[in-house]
Order: sequence, then structure tokens, then C-alpha cells
Amino acid sequence: MKGLILAAGRGSRLLPVSATRPKHTVNVAGVPIIVRAVRALREAGAEDIGIVTSSSSETELRDVTLGSGHLTFIRQPEALGTGQAVLCAREFLEGQDTLLYLGDNLFEDSLRPVRAALREADAVIGVKQVPDPQLFGVAVVEGGLLRGLVEKPSQPAGNLAACGVFAFRPGVLDAVAALEPSVRGEIEFPQALLSVIAAGGRVRAVEFGGFWSDAGTPGDLLRANAHYLSQLTPCMDGTLENSELSGLVVVEPGARVQNSRVTGPVWIGPHAVLRDSEVGPYTSVGRHALLSHTRIQGSMVDDFARVHAPTRLLERSIIGRHAVVGAPSDVGLQLVIGDRSVARL
Repeated sequence: MKGLILAAGRGSRLLPVSATRPKHTVNVAGVPIIVRAVRALREAGAEDIGIVTSSSSETELRDVTLGSGHLTFIRQPEALGTGQAVLCAREFLEGQDTLLYLGDNLFEDSLRPVRAALREADAVIGVKQVPDPQLFGVAVVEGGLLRGLVEKPSQPAGNLAACGVFAFRPGVLDAVAALEPSVRGEIEFPQALLSVIAAGGRVRAVEFGGFWSDAGTPGDLLRANAHYLSQLTPCMDGTLENSELSGLVVVEPGARVQNSRVTGPVWIGPHAVLRDSEVGPYTSVGRHALLSHTRIQGSMVDDFARVHAPTRLLERSIIGRHAVVGAPSDVGLQLVIGDRSVARL
């Protein structure tokens, strides 16, 4: 079985975090989303994995997956939908069964049941019960079989969201190739499953019980970060000086914690520095980041960011790469806010 990850999109709902990089490369509890996708496919038995990229996303996706073994990168020339992205990979798939992963999703559960369900079906769709189904594509399931699929219905027929993972046999690609563009002008892969059903085929639904997120918004990203932080194994590989650690804390090699209090779960990346600060819980601090005279919790600080002496506690904050957060200067409060940024003061 082949593995295929779709990662050509930028993630407009995650702006401004995704303004300068693909959302799939954002770190969640220290691990890029795309790397978690590769690991999930490999754990399910899909060793030969392709990643569909765009011209603007490929370089960074290659960089963050360097330690993830052999991967095949496939260029999608235009953003014409998930179905068209799958068709771009047709040569790579070589007529084999495929485990398809929409690359911005995060799963706690193993994907093995999705692969196993394909033995008795033409295709498989992963679903998950959600409290707000009107925000998702809603699957209508009867007796374990998919009967319908409606995108963001105003009056959902159920609470099962299609959650970004599929398996399919080679013949499904013919159904994808026959699709007409949607109202958005895109070829939508899930619609091919309805074509399979209409032709008398079987599409099984596998329900996930554990944590799932599509990391679509900053709030989603913070919730995913908190979840995966709580799954870490405590580790101290850095330097601790006159500081106190409590709870689940990971301090990576080269990191320094000086005159600080850290309350887990917290991940402190390689070569990060915490100085005279109170950090956590549910906070990740990226590689080479610097926090000094800072109180922060429930937040994400990305690589090379600098946070120095803010005048208030930082909560539910996402601080991007190379960003600078500090105290007001002697001339007062200053904001340098880029396009689509958010500030609540």
C-alpha cells in the first residue's frame, strides 16, 4: 500500500501563522504537523509515501522532513482541489491501494483500522463525532457504510465529520478523473466516493474515538499543542540553573533554564533560553527562542522568537518565528503588526 499526503495548500484560516510558510510545517509540541502525518502513515504500514506540494511549499516541506526517511515529492501546478492533487500523484501510486492523508490533520488513533477496512470495500473514509458538525463535511453512515456526504450543512443530518483520512483501491482514481469542478472551481476528492457508491461500490466508514484536529485555526492549533504536550515523556537534556521544574517538562539538548519556574506540560526546544521567567502549563518554546522576565502559559513560542519583559501575563498566544515581544519603550506602547495579524491588549 502507498501513502499519500496532500500538503500543497497554505492554510488561509491559520493566517498570519501560515503567511510565510505552509501550515503543515508548523510545530505542534515540537514536531512539525507534516512529520506527524508521515509517522502516522508509516505506523499504519504505508512505507512508500508521496507528498503533494506546490512550488511555494516544497522547499520548506523538504527541509522539515529531512529526518523522516525516503519521501517522494510531487508538484501540484495549480491549487485545483484535493481530487486534482490526487490525480497529480497517479504515476507515483502505480495502481496500488492508497492510504490518503490530508496533511494538516492530527490523529491520536492509529490509522491501521482504515487500512484494514479496505479489504472489504472499494474505499474507506475516516469519521469522527464532533459537537459542531456544521463546520465540517458531514458523513451519513448506515451499518458502517457511507451513504452520503454534505459539506458544511446548515442543518446536519448527524454529527460525524469527515476527518481527513481515506483509503482507496486504484479504480477510484477513474471516478476522481470523471468529476466535474465544484462550485469553488475545484475537483473535490470526497465527491468521488459518492460516485463509487452510485455505481454500486462499497465505501466503509471507520470512526475514530481519540483526539483529532485539522489545526485549521489558531485556537485549533493551541488545543492540539496542549494535547500533544500532555503526551510527552519528561526529559532533562539541557541545563538547569537555580530553577524549579514541576509536572511534565521536556528540556531538549542545548536549552538553558535560568532563575525560572516551569510548570508542565511544557516543551523547551533545543538551544532555547528561559531566564527569570515563569512558563507553563501547556506551553511550547521553540528552538533558539529566548524568554526573559516573562510570564506565559497556554501558548506557543516558535523558533528564534524573542520575548523580553512584557508587562502582563501572556495567555493563549502564538508567537511566530523571529517575532519580538517586549515591554513598552520610554515613548510608550508600540505595535508593529503585519497583515492579518491579531492583537488583543
